[in-house]
Order: sequence, then structure tokens, then C-alpha cells
Amino acid sequence: MVRLTGERCKEPRRTVCDSDGVRPTSPFAYLAAVLLVLVGWVLATAVAAGAWDPVRNATLTPVTEKLADAKNRTLAVYTDISQPERKIRCAVRDPKGVRNYVPPAALDITVDSDGSQWHLVALMPEGRDGLIVRCASPDGRVDNATYAYAVIDGFTSRGRLGQGIAAGGVLAGLGLGVWTFWSRRRVREASA
Repeated sequence: MVRLTGERCKEPRRTVCDSDGVRPTSPFAYLAAVLLVLVGWVLATAVAAGAWDPVRNATLTPVTEKLADAKNRTLAVYTDISQPERKIRCAVRDPKGVRNYVPPAALDITVDSDGSQWHLVALMPEGRDGLIVRCASPDGRVDNATYAYAVIDGFTSRGRLGQGIAAGGVLAGLGLGVWTFWSRRRVREASA
């Protein structure tokens, strides 16, 4: 490739000038763009998976003991008897009497606390203060399970950080791919 300097660069563009700087013109730059996306996804997955660590290491409080103060934090509900076939549903009621169902947990996570093994049954990412937590099965049968809750700090922020890293990796890879396409096109036009 011929590089021109000085006055000849001001002529109609037939070649690449020194003022053009470094541009990705190799087809391997596309591979680098794909690798940027993949590295972003791997990092995002590792960060987002770390959000579950506080859920695994939580300190549990029985639902009968006191109100859950979970404003701007995550409310996790556990049971000492795993009953996936019964579809246990948990609900919270705030001091105003407004009742909301707590979404079922996406993962089966166990926590060891006071010599017992507890299973995560529900998770409310954005909690509120003064919540009364209650769980039951819709089948109406007697439920011998004990329920407890934990207030988790940082769960949603780690998830959002993982999403941000993934989006950044995709945007960086897409940007490099577009820049490579544009640079290769300019080189082809200049050499024609």
C-alpha cells in the first residue's frame, strides 16, 4: 500500500494518506470483534453468577419472628422442606395492607443454617420495608414446612453490572466490526 504525505494527500483520494492513522483493514479484525463480544459475555456471566453468592450465604430469619425490612434490597424466602411438586407460593403484605406475590426462585439454591438445610423458594428483587411474609401451597393440604427469609444486599446491582458488561462487549465488538468494514472499504476505493 502506498502512503502519501504533504501536498499529494490533498489531491483526489487515490491512496491512503499518513493522516489517516491506523485502521483495522485485516479480515482478522472481524475475528477480534467477535472475540470482544465473547469475552464480554464471559465476564458478564461471571459477574452475574456472583450475585447469587449472598443468597447462598444468607442469614435466615423465621417468617414468624419479625417484619422484613427490605427497602432497596432483595427479599429471599426459604423453606426447610423441598416440595417442588406442591408449587409453594409466597406473598408479602406491607403495612398498608397491600399484598403482592413473591416470584418463584429461578434456581434451586440450598443454604445451611443452624444445622438445617434450607431451600430457596421465592425471590423478590426489589423489596420494601415492613413486609409480612407468608407461604402456602395452593393445593390446600397441610404444610409441615417452616419458612424463613433473608434480606440480601447487592443482588440486583450485580445483575445490572453483568448486563452492562455484556452490553459493553456487544457494542465494542459491533463498533470494531463496523470500523473494520468502513476501513476496508476506504482502502478498496483508494486503490481502485
